[in-house]
Amino acid sequence: MNIKVPSPEENPAAVVGDLSVDAIREAVQDASVPVLLMVVYQVTGDEKWLDDRYRPEKVRGVAPREDGGIPEHLQDEIREAAVPAIAALLRGEAPAVDLADTDTMMRAASFFLGEQIDRRHAVIFGEELHRRTSPVGEIGEWSGAQAPGGLRAVVIGMGVSGLAAIRILQQLGIDYTVFERETEAGGVWHQNRYPGAGVDTPSHLYSFSFSYRDWSRHYELQGELYQYFNEVLDQLGARERVRFGTEVLSADYDDDTALWTVVTRTADGSTERQVANIVISAVGSLNQPTIPNVPGRETFRGVQFHSSRWEAGTPLAGKKVAIVGAGASSQQISPEIAKTVEHLYIVQRSPQWVAPFEQFRQAISPNQRTLLAHVPLYRAWNWVGLFWQHGDKIIERLRIDPEWAHPERSVNARNDRQREFLTRYIQDALAGRPDLIEKAVPEYPPFGKRMLLDNGWYRTLTRDNVSLVADAVAEVDESGLTVASGEHIDVDVIVWATGFAATHFLSSVDVYGEHGIRLREVWDEDDPRAHLGVSIPHFPNFFMLGGPHSLPGSGSFMYFMEMQARYLRDLLSEMFRRGVTAMAATDEATTRYNDMVDELHARTVWSHPGFGTYYRNSKGRVIFVMPFLNVEYWEMVRTPNLDDYTLHQVPYVPAADAVG
Repeated sequence: MNIKVPSPEENPAAVVGDLSVDAIREAVQDASVPVLLMVVYQVTGDEKWLDDRYRPEKVRGVAPREDGGIPEHLQDEIREAAVPAIAALLRGEAPAVDLADTDTMMRAASFFLGEQIDRRHAVIFGEELHRRTSPVGEIGEWSGAQAPGGLRAVVIGMGVSGLAAIRILQQLGIDYTVFERETEAGGVWHQNRYPGAGVDTPSHLYSFSFSYRDWSRHYELQGELYQYFNEVLDQLGARERVRFGTEVLSADYDDDTALWTVVTRTADGSTERQVANIVISAVGSLNQPTIPNVPGRETFRGVQFHSSRWEAGTPLAGKKVAIVGAGASSQQISPEIAKTVEHLYIVQRSPQWVAPFEQFRQAISPNQRTLLAHVPLYRAWNWVGLFWQHGDKIIERLRIDPEWAHPERSVNARNDRQREFLTRYIQDALAGRPDLIEKAVPEYPPFGKRMLLDNGWYRTLTRDNVSLVADAVAEVDESGLTVASGEHIDVDVIVWATGFAATHFLSSVDVYGEHGIRLREVWDEDDPRAHLGVSIPHFPNFFMLGGPHSLPGSGSFMYFMEMQARYLRDLLSEMFRRGVTAMAATDEATTRYNDMVDELHARTVWSHPGFGTYYRNSKGRVIFVMPFLNVEYWEMVRTPNLDDYTLHQVPYVPAADAVG
């Protein structure tokens, strides 16, 4: 039913909610017009706003679409209508259209995105609009079965997954302790403090639904990311529950009591035993740095370190520096340090596909920040646009077309067009340098390795004091390194930007399940298998957030962790409701899930034989990333199916009553 939206007061300085009408009018001037359009439609309920003449253009790539391709005179009309609509919201008036109906949501979202979406995505968008426009105190409101008295949980890790775990444990009423081996919270954003460190996902997509932050940049840098995760920890009131500087060494399950004994070690070497009913691993998979076993590395007389262990204060000005690797870390570090070093040698074993980055270091305008901070409906529609643009639209380009005529260079026609576009971009960026173009254009399909964003990488390669060495490191000696061609490079500093042991999940913790079976042996070190990335057969009440195959191929890692955490919350709640003491995924469900993962991975670009990637383990199996569309995994974890779990009915022993 349509509602009449009052016009702004004659006095433009009059305050409506937290903003004056004048401030609203100013804020809409450089807002996202497609987002404003949806706010106006939803608040007024006027169907005219869904007329084709206002329809935004289709989302293309990851470039911003602030005006949506809408004619300028219609943009002005939308901005004018947005002022009273936003004023109505700030006065506490409910939108005329709540979009709870899936068909209505599908129609509205398809109009907003400029292309037809399906009912499945419409349900996700409807849920998220509701979740992200709820009052702060009601976000994530949930009323399932609570934990029995005396039940305790141990959480391992205090990064993104750890915060998601804390959130659900609080909702379930579970007493918990978090162990973090680092001295501070933040996970990868505490560990990775190298120059130029930042996120390659839009800031407002890389955020929890229950904790808004007034981001200053479209793609935020390490400092504010680190601050955000610490703020979330404090907002949850959980800092006192975290034992920093405490490493978890092992976790051992007792078949008779269904209790876990967790052994921890502090920085001074002392160990303790903790007893818990539930253990949640939130250790992540990008926390174990890898440095190639290059002969002579220990003989180097200069300074050397892994990029994730950047030694603050290391003097680089006037030094000769080699950075080994050309992946994400190297491409963020190199443009920063090239400005001050005498000479930078970038040692690249294989080139990367790098996309244009129009919003690199770009600040979010004050007007945009005003709307995002004060108008949850604007913020929610902005999230929908980002989620679609950076999610399933991209994954469609990654699936192999068996009929495609050029499998050596791409996996389907869309992927090939992407290859052509990116190749032209590289050629234009390195115009006049055929020597660099030859080294910089990959031969494998786009997205085969992680797609990177150009933050000055190609501009850096053309500097007089930068050399791109397209070769592998063969040996290190006291004065530098030698590459496979035999060329020796004298340097003062070596930065190993060589990635992480991404397929070695839980490698830092020794876990023992039923009858003493050891997880490392079950997983053959680097071949982890879990049901939905969450539960492992024969390891009751041991759960993971961010486990194998649970990281999105494209999209929001934060959304996936919240989605996975909600699944675990509902699973545990059902366990409590049934009076079950412990549970673990069945062998059958786990095999079925992993067979499906492997079969689908065989039809994605990550299985292409033309390159190596940290996504694959030593046997060539894709481990790190999931092959599903966002919506496909969402459907799998929407409602827990206890038929996929072995339920243990041993007598309940509260960990709070057990002796550690």
